[in-house]
Amino acid sequence: MHIAVCDDNIADRKQTERLLGRQSDRIFKESGERLYIDSYGNVDAFMIHPQMYHGLFVDMTSSEKNGIEIARMLLERGVTKPIILCSSTIDYEQEATKFGLTEENILFLNKPIKVAELTEVMDKIKLMMGDPIKVLELRGQKDTIYAKGDDIICVKRKGSELEITLTEGRSISIIADIYNFYDQCAIFPQICPVSDAGLININHIASTSFGKVTLDNGMALSISLIYRNSIKQAKELLKELQEQANSDMDQRHK
Repeated sequence: MHIAVCDDNIADRKQTERLLGRQSDRIFKESGERLYIDSYGNVDAFMIHPQMYHGLFVDMTSSEKNGIEIARMLLERGVTKPIILCSSTIDYEQEATKFGLTEENILFLNKPIKVAELTEVMDKIKLMMGDPIKVLELRGQKDTIYAKGDDIICVKRKGSELEITLTEGRSISIIADIYNFYDQCAIFPQICPVSDAGLININHIASTSFGKVTLDNGMALSISLIYRNSIKQAKELLKELQEQANSDMDQRHK
């Protein structure tokens, strides 16, 4: 398990390292797994390879960017592992609510860090390691978006490009074959084809009628005759996977 600490207060950073060192001893005794800790005092070094870490502890208060801004940067880079904002002079939980930072992988700790609370966070990190959030890299000409399954609303083929419509009013065009792209979407069972030129996310369906599906953003796509059963099949598969996931979760907690 690889953990990063990014803190511009040297004393706090060293204390977090010491507490994580004790957690490393506990985890090794329980599972034989080792904890590797990298410590950073500046943002540039921290942001070189943030995706490699299973948990990222952040508290930057004196630098140009504070913890909230760094958390946003991490999310934009496609980090889906737990980002733990450690509040000292900034109440990150309050700030996150104010700025709409509600992602499930954002966690909070208050300083001075208590052992019991840190243990709870480390257990959450271990749990999320076994069930990572899947993302798909969408690389356009100017931007790259790391999309989770329900970020994607629909995909339309336009010439040699795919126009991908996402939540929050976002969109991106990528050069790709729609069949190859659908293969990449195998990690998202909610994505299904409705024609040779269109894919939709069944979780964003507002209504269906004969030959047409309307999505919750108001867009409508035609359903080809050969794909008339694809939505039903995708819903059945998604339900089956969700039931299996719930069963696995119940087993973990026994």
